[in-house]
Amino acid sequence: MDSYHQRCWLQINPTVIVIKPLFFGLFCVLFGNIFFAQSLDLERTLVQWDSIRGAWLMESARAISHNQVLPDRTFAEDFTPYELMSMVPMETRNALQEILFESPSSDLVSNTLMSLVEATLCSSLQGRSFGDPHTVTYDRSSYSFQTVGEFVLTKSLGRFEVQTRQKPQRDDFSLNTAVAVQLYGDRLCYYVEDVPDGSNQPLWLNGQPLQLQGRTYYLPHGGTVRVVGRNYIVAGPMGERVFLDVRGGRMGFINVTFEIPRCHNSVLTGLLGNGNGVSFDEFETSRQSNFNSMAGFIGMNAPEFAAITEDIEQRYQNQLIKGFAEVHRVKTDSSLFDYLPGLTTDFYTDRSFPRVIRTFSAIPNNSREAARNRCREQGVTEAEMNGCIFDSFYLDLSPNPIPNPPPATEGVIMERMRHPLVNTNSVMPTKNPDGNAQPKPPSSPAEINPASNAPEKETAHPKPIIHAPDLKPSQNEGGVQQPAKPVTPKPVNTKPLNQTPAPMNPVPLKPGKGKN
Repeated sequence: MDSYHQRCWLQINPTVIVIKPLFFGLFCVLFGNIFFAQSLDLERTLVQWDSIRGAWLMESARAISHNQVLPDRTFAEDFTPYELMSMVPMETRNALQEILFESPSSDLVSNTLMSLVEATLCSSLQGRSFGDPHTVTYDRSSYSFQTVGEFVLTKSLGRFEVQTRQKPQRDDFSLNTAVAVQLYGDRLCYYVEDVPDGSNQPLWLNGQPLQLQGRTYYLPHGGTVRVVGRNYIVAGPMGERVFLDVRGGRMGFINVTFEIPRCHNSVLTGLLGNGNGVSFDEFETSRQSNFNSMAGFIGMNAPEFAAITEDIEQRYQNQLIKGFAEVHRVKTDSSLFDYLPGLTTDFYTDRSFPRVIRTFSAIPNNSREAARNRCREQGVTEAEMNGCIFDSFYLDLSPNPIPNPPPATEGVIMERMRHPLVNTNSVMPTKNPDGNAQPKPPSSPAEINPASNAPEKETAHPKPIIHAPDLKPSQNEGGVQQPAKPVTPKPVNTKPLNQTPAPMNPVPLKPGKGKN
């Protein structure tokens, strides 16, 4: 129908103008009611399991789906939404799935709950960057990555991203000296060196130093941070886990391990690969990069690797350095790190590195066997054995086995609660012998600690957020006795993603490019 006849038809059929908006309105009302009824069924199922924890899970799903700060925990356990969902009885999780399967919808809250349930039922993918450094992808391909700069280790748009900073130690090797993690809006960084304000506070949250003491720290958007031994464990609200294995000695560095539920592996990019179950396509990149896949690449953990020549191995390394590294190099406008004023990611970039390419093929057989025995004794798996041998021979690094801390839910028995508890970073939950509901948490730091109204002395560095909520002496997970006084945390100013904050009153010294 041409435009003229269409106008004439509308003139003689004026009801169509009314019918279309009316039909659209009825459609919205009908499906809005369906979504609302489904949401009520989901909430009712969770509350029937546990009126307090179930209600928090539902509210958390709403907050996550709209990228909002999660509500305060109303129970004593230090769980993320994923960890709490994994404690929900299987029959309840099955009931939630039945509700969602019977009426599939595009409702954000329902989809978030579906993802939470699925994450507790599927296995995990794991990727690693360790040693000097070596990379093991989600699909178990392994390669050396002796480059210098800041790189995207792994990324899933809108959910999480992990970036690593690699600094030179000599002319031939680099190490991870800083890690930045973004989880659903929270940005956590750890600096072995080059702390943004020149202080000795290595852990930073949303542009402010954070000092952990004792308990698990709650991130605003549902994640947590805790310390087990020398490992910092960062847990995401949807089942992600980052292990930061901090190594000291003459060369301080960080081993980074990232885990994600296998059912959440869509659209993964970065040095850890795409997690699609195929190991030979780890080096395929977008057509826009003008970089083709490394055809015939043999991973370090492949049986054929030990037989390749030094020439072929050096060719692999050249391709990694000149092409693949550039694809995943951090850009100035996408960095998650904090910097001293005047510095950007470019300061840490050196495309001429390494000046000498070391190879596994050049290691003498007797040295390989000695290093292999050393690595095996320390629990290094065969998947990472050649990387461990490489580290041991060239840099005399101690073996770096995969961290295996217990999950936060291990051994936890959740008792039935009569009333909500107060559980925040500032207020530690306590049992109420009278069985009454606890009072609401203070609305301001001054109410927690009136002395916080006193003027602060000027300091050369931003005052760290000290997480020490215990009101009596306690031991942290490393067995260290903590002080017996409450400390008021300094408010966190969340830095928008893709922006670089300038630390307050930084030390006007530029960090070194590396160790020579």
